[in-house]
Amino acid sequence: MAQPAGAGPSHSARQRLFFGLWPEPALQRALYAQARAVLPHGAGRLVVPENLHLTLVFLGASDEDRRRCLDAAAAAVRIGRFSLEFDVAGYWPRPRVLWFGCSRPPQALLDLVAALQSGAGSCGFVPDRRPYAAHLTVARKLARNPGAVAIAPVRWPVAEFVLAASQTRAEGAYYQPLQTWMLQGGPFPVSTHC
Repeated sequence: MAQPAGAGPSHSARQRLFFGLWPEPALQRALYAQARAVLPHGAGRLVVPENLHLTLVFLGASDEDRRRCLDAAAAAVRIGRFSLEFDVAGYWPRPRVLWFGCSRPPQALLDLVAALQSGAGSCGFVPDRRPYAAHLTVARKLARNPGAVAIAPVRWPVAEFVLAASQTRAEGAYYQPLQTWMLQGGPFPVSTHC
């Protein structure tokens, strides 16, 4: 999602927001350990475990009125629980990042993204036209392409999604979940493919 259309309050009342999936601390540590194991020594900067997340919809700057609208739109989402399995790694040269992804994203993930994009659109956000690519950035500022990277699959049972804020600090980006919504109950699907 791009910046919201129209004028709003002063910059100080705005936050950079996104909808995302936030792993439990144990899963963040497992993902971090996997990234540390595959990143060549000195090749880049690992994302700290507490910042590891999967962005669903990037929103950009938002004021309090749009934030309330986003809260209501997220509360209306009716998607069941699902499981992700991070089983592939890749490199994007322009942002110079190493990422983990899913070779087969589950339909529930794509449905969740579509529902959140639709809800954000009703709040005045302009949708991102690019197709959604489920990925979790695990390292930044790589000096070079690490080449083929094989990872051991990491399973993530997803039961909730969040609205989070992004801040830029001297030591790098910092992400903070602001609000959490539970996905519909029931057992997790048997399929572990993402």
